[in-house]
Amino acid sequence: MSYPTYPSGYWYPNDFAEPVTWLPVVFAYSIMISGAATLFLAYIAYVFTRFKEVIPHMLVVGLSLFLVILLGPLADLRAPDNAWRMMVSPRILPTDAEPGFSVMAFQGSVAWPIVILISIVFTLLYFSYPLYLRYKETGNLLYRILSLGISSEKSYASLEKPLKILALVGSIILVTWLVYPSTLFMQTYNFVWINSMLLPIIFFSENLLLGISIIVLLLWITRTFRLYPKTIRSLSIIIAIASASAAVALILQTGIWFLRFEGSPYYSSLTHLYGLITIAVTLYIMALVLSLLSTRHISLSIITSILGIAGVVISRWNFVVKAQEISRTGLGVIEVSIPGIEYLMIIGLFSLGVFLIIVLSSIFPLNIWMRRGESL
Repeated sequence: MSYPTYPSGYWYPNDFAEPVTWLPVVFAYSIMISGAATLFLAYIAYVFTRFKEVIPHMLVVGLSLFLVILLGPLADLRAPDNAWRMMVSPRILPTDAEPGFSVMAFQGSVAWPIVILISIVFTLLYFSYPLYLRYKETGNLLYRILSLGISSEKSYASLEKPLKILALVGSIILVTWLVYPSTLFMQTYNFVWINSMLLPIIFFSENLLLGISIIVLLLWITRTFRLYPKTIRSLSIIIAIASASAAVALILQTGIWFLRFEGSPYYSSLTHLYGLITIAVTLYIMALVLSLLSTRHISLSIITSILGIAGVVISRWNFVVKAQEISRTGLGVIEVSIPGIEYLMIIGLFSLGVFLIIVLSSIFPLNIWMRRGESL
């Protein structure tokens, strides 16, 4: 099969008018989805009664990041004055004028509110009795209100079944977020995205890796990671599995590109992504090795978490931003100059999530298992 060749690659006129379909702030949006992964892990841990020492941390981090997650796509809107229409009148099912199922409308107007409602109810019930104990210690009326009237061990124990039902339902819905927004990108006409069939697997692995890495880093920041050596070792194993999965998925995807496009004029455009892919895979391999070593030396888990976070950030920037520098035809690459305001919006979205983590951490007692004297 012969391919047309062009001196510098072929571009549609619209590519020059607006070369980036999704603004770079959506990169921050794709990173904040780690909040969904953290909530998912918290619910799974509660259902199977595992990692109880860090479930409070997972709930606080996951809820904080997930609460502000929709600010990412809203910041990308070209007509922000119409943003409210997406929530009150979403087009989810296909119509004659607009065929196809809208993944964005479903996730934003259906899945997100349901998960938020479940997560708020679950978090309040989970912390109810510990908050009552804090009220007894401090006399702060806020803790009394947030305890929802749960004032005894017996009434707190009766919440176990409802909490497991909420956790099970929430974890099922959150699975859709673990592969999102890769499913959204694959519906967008971009040469890289429509030819990246392993993108959902890459995002799934990276979201889990990022979620666990943030929790381990938080335990280090709060200087409590040495109190849970068994849990840290178990989390390190999960980091190792997620790192290996992400690295293998990236290598396989580049292999598929090579087998499919090598020898054609399209392949040179795909090599535009190889530099950051190489860096990400290297970081994942380093995280894999160190996470295995950290099962014996838990202090290495700090470095492992940082490597995991760095790898995901680099890989996500590659697939969300640099992938859009490749022409829709796949026959050219143009470097896009990103305005400074875009970086400020990215920092602002991250900062809001961190701010909520600090606020919720000051309200909810993260060390409830230690306070109640239960064994680790």
